[in-house]
Amino acid sequence: MFHFIFKKIYLNIKKDIEEQNAARIASHRLPGDVKISTLPYLDSGNEMHRFNIYKNGRTGGAAPLIVDIHGGGWIAGDKDTNGLFCCRLAEGGFDVSSLSYRNVDSCSIIEQIQDIFAYLHYIKNNATALGLSFENVFLSGDSAGGQLALLAYNVNRSAKLLEMFGVSPVNINFKAMALIHSVCYVNMAGKLKNNPVISRLISVPELARTVYGKQNYGRELYNSTCTPTAFITENTPLPPVLLISSAGDEMYSYQTDMLYRDLRALKKDCELYFETDPKAGHVFNIADPDSDLARKCNAHMMNFFKSAMQ
Repeated sequence: MFHFIFKKIYLNIKKDIEEQNAARIASHRLPGDVKISTLPYLDSGNEMHRFNIYKNGRTGGAAPLIVDIHGGGWIAGDKDTNGLFCCRLAEGGFDVSSLSYRNVDSCSIIEQIQDIFAYLHYIKNNATALGLSFENVFLSGDSAGGQLALLAYNVNRSAKLLEMFGVSPVNINFKAMALIHSVCYVNMAGKLKNNPVISRLISVPELARTVYGKQNYGRELYNSTCTPTAFITENTPLPPVLLISSAGDEMYSYQTDMLYRDLRALKKDCELYFETDPKAGHVFNIADPDSDLARKCNAHMMNFFKSAMQ
């Protein structure tokens, strides 16, 4: 009963996110000096199995590469969601690639990770044809995309998780990672402000059931991946990580605070960028990458990546 009601609410949230994304994307003017290519990474005929490459046409040749995984609550968004953000990174001297992956109204997080791995294998295996270099490659993800980015990175280094998700390892050495307003604690992601009872009894478990599938909730795969501390230990190799959050992100800033504390406790190389301006809301540097606050934040992120280059 609760799951059926929650799914209907979640589908309405998907509709709202997609309408907001469409309006935002329509308002953006993409720069003419950035070349955008769109290709499939799986020959499935599914529009969600396509990806974009953003290249600065003025520089030519291969540049350091950022792989960007969009957010959208696991249920919305596609390769174009972060388009202007990706263009600005390309203007900053990077090649950027962003993929679509299936949403959890038609699958679970298992298939989302499978899509991400299929995409990573494709771009690595076709690097020359795509004009991409993997000498210096970085990973970014925002909101739910941050959770998927961190999870995918660690799945790639764990035989147990590779088997659980049914994927094969990909030979990519990410030099650094940026998690932007990430929602990495799925076991808390449905928490409602000022409503702990409904959060504990309904919204938190039902979101987890929707993301993981009812058949996986509370079982081994969920318990092994629903929180970063389930798959990251002091012995887990992790590249330098930049965490981005803001005072205006009243809904999810606690998630970044927790991740920063946990990674620091595990002695990981981790930096927190916190924007104190309350006007900077959730994923402010992606939603409006041309604002002054976003420019400052994204410049810091690009410098963070460049400092990790060979």
